[in-house]
Amino acid sequence: MLRATTTFVLVLLTLALAPPLRAATYTLQSPANNLLLTVKHDPKAGTVSYDVRSKGTPILEKAAVGITTSVGDFTSGLAFVSQARRQLDESYKLPVGKRSSYLNHARELQLVFKKGEAELAVLFRAYDDGVAFRYQVRGTGPLEITSEATTFPLSGKNVKYWGQAHPNNFGYETPLGPVTADRISMPVLAELVDRKHFVFVAQAATYGDYILPNYKRSGNALALHFPMDQKEPVKTTLPFDSPWRVVMISPNNLGRIVESTLLENLNPPTEPELVDAPWIKPGRASWDFLAGDGDKLRTWIDFDVQMGWQYHFADAGWERRVPDMAAITAYGKSKGIGVVVWGKVANKSKVNTPERAEAWMAGLEKLGVSGAKIDFFDQRDETGEKTDDLEDTQARLKVRDFLAQIAARHHLVVEFHGCAVPSGERRRWPHLMSAEAVAGLEKKNQTVEHDLTIPYVRNIMGPVSYTPVRLDRGAGSRAYQLAQAVIYEAGIQIFAERHDKLKAFEAVDFLKVVPSTWDETHFLEGYPASHAVYARRKGEVWYVAGMTAEARTVKVPLTFLAMDVPRPLVIYRDGQDKDDKKVVQESKIVTGKQTLTFALPKASGFVVRIGPGTLDNVP
Repeated sequence: MLRATTTFVLVLLTLALAPPLRAATYTLQSPANNLLLTVKHDPKAGTVSYDVRSKGTPILEKAAVGITTSVGDFTSGLAFVSQARRQLDESYKLPVGKRSSYLNHARELQLVFKKGEAELAVLFRAYDDGVAFRYQVRGTGPLEITSEATTFPLSGKNVKYWGQAHPNNFGYETPLGPVTADRISMPVLAELVDRKHFVFVAQAATYGDYILPNYKRSGNALALHFPMDQKEPVKTTLPFDSPWRVVMISPNNLGRIVESTLLENLNPPTEPELVDAPWIKPGRASWDFLAGDGDKLRTWIDFDVQMGWQYHFADAGWERRVPDMAAITAYGKSKGIGVVVWGKVANKSKVNTPERAEAWMAGLEKLGVSGAKIDFFDQRDETGEKTDDLEDTQARLKVRDFLAQIAARHHLVVEFHGCAVPSGERRRWPHLMSAEAVAGLEKKNQTVEHDLTIPYVRNIMGPVSYTPVRLDRGAGSRAYQLAQAVIYEAGIQIFAERHDKLKAFEAVDFLKVVPSTWDETHFLEGYPASHAVYARRKGEVWYVAGMTAEARTVKVPLTFLAMDVPRPLVIYRDGQDKDDKKVVQESKIVTGKQTLTFALPKASGFVVRIGPGTLDNVP
């Protein structure tokens, strides 16, 4: 009896002297061990946060995790339940993108928490080029989501930002560049100057069960916020997986961000019926919106044949101008050219419900049309009124989803305009060739600052429909415009200039051969709003392109080539005569041991094509 009492007293004494509950820490390293993600759970407050380091350098510190839903407020009061780990090693191919073969290689940590009877899992992944996480709310039945506590506190005192102030006015069509606003559209590029790192903060796998958020900035912390036009909670069902919150990380320069395929890796696999589907064909296209001759599609098709292109885009009003579209598409198919036609979501449209979209797209298939360019996600259904960010709301993302699914059933490639930015969805739906979501050459008065932010902000998110080469409209020289056709990636690259002007263009031979999709991409040098130099490979042919805002000398080591194998090269650059705006060409034989040097004037550029064989078979 005495022994039992003594033991009980000792237990009480031990409990009284025990320290308060300590934060539990869970670490996750990237496969190459260059990035370290540390998750902390404070059991007293029930909060979760995380830090990220790049080879010991702080990138994110005390980043908050949490989501508020109708089944539980998962921002505090969370009790730990379990953890699980695994490693991802998968490869896949896509017919579009900055490369053809993709490697999804990451380490994964899932932490499960409970609040009352509700359960939340947070799934973290560490890649060599970034980290990502998503919320997983478990259970069954309906679910409403009102907000997130997600933050991205960037490390260091000297941080520069590039992107776009929010709201972005019209389909993301206000200019890109340095941004100091307190509310910033998705995505955001930041330079941690004193940490010598670039960081890209974004979302992957955006579908109609959620929204595309934006950020409120306080100091150097970015807090995730719902769209301004999302007037009600997100409504979905359990179990629920959120989109991925993504932080790409690139030390010293922008290389890892430019070359990353992290957004595609975080999306679902390609739908089975779309794997290797023969009707999904990337390519180049002519376009009649700016150029005119929208009632002369046979002329455009004949021009596409001469150029070796694959499509013509018939823009708004095609139904009125082209009453014999079935005959036109048959003519195009006889020559290997597909016709893509314009449609709209807003203002008494034919596609803003699944039933209307099904009828419209079935009609397009019957006409022999090859694809649909669908516009005005950012305008109101009833009036066509411009909005703050309607395209980012759940309602509009649902429309985008059913349009993609219905288009697939009718074997139509798709381009979206006036839309939310893509976030890797082309892995699931490879017939999504491109998206506007940018101020392209459709708008006048472009700036080189905007043009040279696109490669590092908008185009990181996915294909961009800038519609390059409008000889009287671009912000830079003719060679600069040629470079845009290489640096701006899109599954279907649409050229804005009129057919007769392009046929007379001194660099037309380059436009005949430049691809729209790539097997390999390398960042060579560049800086946001300043300059960009990329090398891309298609088959055995390499393309190197450079654009600059200010005059500079660019050196391009050809180390991506075989060291001792001679290869023919053609350079397209601006002439030295300031009064002569024409592109000049230069041909030579090179090996991988050589370095090309370009003295670039202000607002100029260059392109290089390095092909196998001899100079005789290289344009």
